[in-house]
Amino acid sequence: MATVERVIPPAIADDGSVHYSSVMSPSDDSIAVCHMVPDRVIPVIFVPGVMGTNLMGSDGKHVWLVNGKGSVSKAWAIRGPDKRKRVLDPKKTQVYAGGAIPQGTHQNDAELKRRGWGEVGFMSYGTFLPWLENALNDADQCKTGERARLMKTLVANAPGVELLTHDEVALSYKYQLPLHAVGYNWLQSNAESAKRLDGKIQEFMAYYRSKGYMCDYVIIVTHSMGGLVSRYYSEMMGGSKHVLGVLHGVMPATGSATAYKRVKAGTEMPAGIALGVNAAEMTAVFAQSPGPLQLLPSPEYGMGWLQLKDGNNTVGLPKADPYKEIYTVRGKWWGLCDDKLINPLDPKKATIERDWIGFVDLIRDEVEKFQTKISRKYHATTYAFYGDDPSHKTWGDVVWERRISSALRLFDAYPKVDDLAAGRVLQDLGRGEQTVHQHTGGRPLATGFLLKDAAENGDGTVPIRSGAAPGRRVKACVPYPGVDHEGAYKNRPQQLFALWAITKIACGVAKTSMAYKS
Repeated sequence: MATVERVIPPAIADDGSVHYSSVMSPSDDSIAVCHMVPDRVIPVIFVPGVMGTNLMGSDGKHVWLVNGKGSVSKAWAIRGPDKRKRVLDPKKTQVYAGGAIPQGTHQNDAELKRRGWGEVGFMSYGTFLPWLENALNDADQCKTGERARLMKTLVANAPGVELLTHDEVALSYKYQLPLHAVGYNWLQSNAESAKRLDGKIQEFMAYYRSKGYMCDYVIIVTHSMGGLVSRYYSEMMGGSKHVLGVLHGVMPATGSATAYKRVKAGTEMPAGIALGVNAAEMTAVFAQSPGPLQLLPSPEYGMGWLQLKDGNNTVGLPKADPYKEIYTVRGKWWGLCDDKLINPLDPKKATIERDWIGFVDLIRDEVEKFQTKISRKYHATTYAFYGDDPSHKTWGDVVWERRISSALRLFDAYPKVDDLAAGRVLQDLGRGEQTVHQHTGGRPLATGFLLKDAAENGDGTVPIRSGAAPGRRVKACVPYPGVDHEGAYKNRPQQLFALWAITKIACGVAKTSMAYKS
């Protein structure tokens, strides 16, 4: 029961003195609530996916600005391989922090820019970041907000998923959870990007400590390739000592065969307008960029995902080592990289040998070593979700199938190829169709091969075999239908899963130096 004293406005006497008086209002059962700002801060760090960070050149002008589809298409539509290679160079680009700042929070633009929101693509994250910031900082709705509702509503029916408890929600409100974003140069190796993540985390924690707050830990939320950056930071650089836990969204945990498909045949439309519509445009960037190359399937992805088919005859690769059997194979019609497309700035191909050696070195020194180091390694407190939807078919396997009329195929009345893996390319426009000079019974044969459509459930980019790969190594790894890779955090189910996971992770602070004594 609360008793409220009502103060009467002061009365001024004839002698000039001031007299105060008061009366007692009737007692009632109202409760006075005074919100106290916690003196302990746990920054939540969002790490975007590949192509989700704005980039600039050495002159400070943006070269990759993801404010919206229009900004990307305007800059890159109908741009040839030569411009792509020259401008999207990992050695000549860096993070650009001047992107559009999402609105709809209680923070001003200057504060959000300090937190890195201008570094990441507004197109992909412009709705998610404000939603999460508000959901994590709604002390005035502690009894009715999103976290409170998750004490009654499951975010998924999956192993490891349970309702939030009253104690978990209450503890999370005892800490400030400001949302930050850390972009990175996605053209560079994810190992280099992890160094930037480390530096920004140290910067953010130092900032809050300089303001008198306790701040010794962060929580990381990732999208797509950002998960690889985070894993390298926490598991290979010792960053886990500063990380309470990690949430991964649609992470290509073991790589994705989609990366191979796009190098060989271009990116699907409409995204291909910006990323590259054919092999020439894609190879010009990929062949010099460790980050995108690190999205290729690792040995952990499995064997035999690249298939060459001629009727009932199928050759599956790799058998043991994708780096030696696919990625650095030169001159084969199914090999990852056409050496003639590596350097469009050298039309006479005077440097083709040097260019090829440089590409092979990237695969061996940056891709193979990176993938080997993070294989099966995850922060001890990790949650993940991925797409599993038949309406978002994804390249789990990449199949080059020989083009044969249905009638000939039905009666098996056509000459078979002696060696599917052999042959010289006669025509290849880099869009998923090739004509190859092969042999049947020792006689020359011109065969056509077509790269088949995606056939595995996923999110359009990451197949379920890679999205689900964390499996039992993490606290929960949850499949969701209706997840589009680029917009993975735009839908409410995935947003609520993120909030749920962050709340669960935040409770780990009770076992740290930032725990309250009582």
